[in-house]
Amino acid sequence: MLKCIIIDDEQHCIDTLQWQIEKYVPTAQLQKTFTSPEKALKYLATNTIDVLFLDIDMPEMNGFEMLKNIEKINFEIIFTTAYDEFAVKAFKASAIGYLLKPVDKSDLTLAVQKVSDKKKSNHLPAQIEILYNAINNKKEVKERLAVPTLEGLHFIKIKDIIYCISDSNYTHIHLENAKSLLVCKTLKEIEAMLSDGSFIRIHKSHLINYKKIEKFIRGDGGYVVMDDKKSLSVSRNRKEALLAIFEN
Repeated sequence: MLKCIIIDDEQHCIDTLQWQIEKYVPTAQLQKTFTSPEKALKYLATNTIDVLFLDIDMPEMNGFEMLKNIEKINFEIIFTTAYDEFAVKAFKASAIGYLLKPVDKSDLTLAVQKVSDKKKSNHLPAQIEILYNAINNKKEVKERLAVPTLEGLHFIKIKDIIYCISDSNYTHIHLENAKSLLVCKTLKEIEAMLSDGSFIRIHKSHLINYKKIEKFIRGDGGYVVMDDKKSLSVSRNRKEALLAIFEN
């Protein structure tokens, strides 16, 4: 039996989801419901759960802010949201469970089943970071990126970037059609500029566009083969977050 709690600032949303869980999900046992994230945090400090149904938009403290106040997340999260199509793509990219309001019973049972089918995720913090960046950078998404090189300022199409490799205080950006640029910025700075949710750090020196992965080769950490046939190693502690993107 999965022990669950619901956090949502709107009581009618809690009531509806509670009714649906009790009626359609016999494997889930609802422990508590909260309209206050603060009270929920106190509960989580002394109680263990398996699943948290969490609203994102809450006035007192949003869902992301609340999660930052939890030292160790050892439960699964299913976000409940009324966000638009863009955010849905962000949820899929992060491989975190989500339910669109009003919640459909088949979506609810499927989301809970996925939780039942897998172990608790030690890569969940990385998934949450991917989701947070994708949603909160929505208004900043651009088609082109302006990057400084030794020659001057270059404007490149973000969709053409295959991967970026760190070179001390510089970054090699590899593009489609076998083009590459040596950019006068660190990899961390480039990562901050790429806000469309398609990029993930797989190694301290490698930032990739996961949409341009040709295959993943298993191993200690393993490595990816990109569309241009370049092989890039994956750190052991980043492998699970990478693979989680493709679970949904």
